[in-house]
Amino acid sequence: MAATVLDDPSGGVPAWLARAVAVEFLDVEPVDPATMLPVSELLVQVAGLAPGPEAIALLAGLAQRPLTADQWLSVVQCWQPQLAWAAGQESTAVAGAAGPRPATGDPVRDLDPAPLELSPAIGVSQDFARDKVETARVLAAGGLLAKTGDALRAGELSAYRVGILVERLAQLEPTLAQAVEARVLPGAAKGQAADLRRRIRRAIVKLDATAETESWLHGIKGRRVLFDDEGVDGLIAMHAWLPPVQALAIQDNLNAAAGCFDPADGRCADERRADVLTGRLIGTVPGDPSTPLAPKVTVNVIVDLPTVMGLRDSTAELVGYGPVPADIAGLLAADADWLRWVVDAVDGHLLDQGTQAYVPSPELGRYVRARDKRCRFPGSTRSAARAQLDHSVPYDRSGRGDGGATSAANLAALACHGHRAKTHAGFSYTQDGNAVLTWTTPLGRKYRNHPHDYRGDDEPPGPGRS
Repeated sequence: MAATVLDDPSGGVPAWLARAVAVEFLDVEPVDPATMLPVSELLVQVAGLAPGPEAIALLAGLAQRPLTADQWLSVVQCWQPQLAWAAGQESTAVAGAAGPRPATGDPVRDLDPAPLELSPAIGVSQDFARDKVETARVLAAGGLLAKTGDALRAGELSAYRVGILVERLAQLEPTLAQAVEARVLPGAAKGQAADLRRRIRRAIVKLDATAETESWLHGIKGRRVLFDDEGVDGLIAMHAWLPPVQALAIQDNLNAAAGCFDPADGRCADERRADVLTGRLIGTVPGDPSTPLAPKVTVNVIVDLPTVMGLRDSTAELVGYGPVPADIAGLLAADADWLRWVVDAVDGHLLDQGTQAYVPSPELGRYVRARDKRCRFPGSTRSAARAQLDHSVPYDRSGRGDGGATSAANLAALACHGHRAKTHAGFSYTQDGNAVLTWTTPLGRKYRNHPHDYRGDDEPPGPGRS
């Protein structure tokens, strides 16, 4: 029977080396120190290791051991440099896959294909993939913020704080960016994240006040209001990026107006602020300045064929939000115009219609966008409601019958980036008779993209669903 060897953390021999020697030369069976060492000693051993596979293996071995709350907190602390190290390894891989940024002489034709390849490969949105690629490039060896990248790969600085540095410094002139980096990187892991942001701002002002002024003015041009494509828990999020002075003034104004309401009306401060904002944009009920008007809306509702035939009562799909219960749909119907689409109960896809004109009719456009629901480019999460309608097979403008028709069977909703990727970046797709798209990327990877299945995840798969 093989003997048992326990790695001695105080012996100066790395645990991985002791285990390898035991197995290869001593014919013994090593024991995982994570299951045998006292927890306090194991944590000391982890703290003495550089972040990486060995430390991660030791920490992972603690998952099945009984620990006190204080010990678990220490484990959480020990995981932080490991998470930073792993993020650094991923960033290196992303930079390797992306390669250098393409030339940007023509911003339309020089579309960067790297985020478009990454997005479906790891299941993230195109915007998220783009940020990931840009961050990896500036953190790579030889990149704009290579020293920050070194701190991440060494597990010395969290990915979150690295993101703060990249977000602010990557937009600066390279010499200034690296000068600010050299000033704030020491101590960047200490204090709160807000402290790091303030240190960065102070360093920019001290080193080049003109750059901070230009950044401030540039930011004002980027003011915008965005809405989530889909809501959560009956709400849709609205995000506003505004100049600081105006944003603070709006905040004070909303707080003051919300505070004037009767505290006994049952609404919390957040609800009152939301009602004040809504009321000032769309109006309030006459004689009641605290209650916003109920807007008259057109509700695009999608129901399945059995419901139309009266065979069952299914939930409806509110286009631009998502599924709604029948009771909520009834409340919306009290003050709304309805546009109804019918769903095939077999595959969950909308039923077809078409036209032979190049420009889709409003009815056909509404149909295709409702059928697709999302941009059909792999990995895209953008709403089809604001997407372009792309001819899968180019339309035959000559009249010779060599091209594709303007019909639902030859149209797909593509947001701007998807359309540009197909036109200028080497992406292509085909559409089959079930409106399923098969995309081919410049790297030769293939992705199948289905129309939206309105049956929902709780319905059993039907023929052709995957």
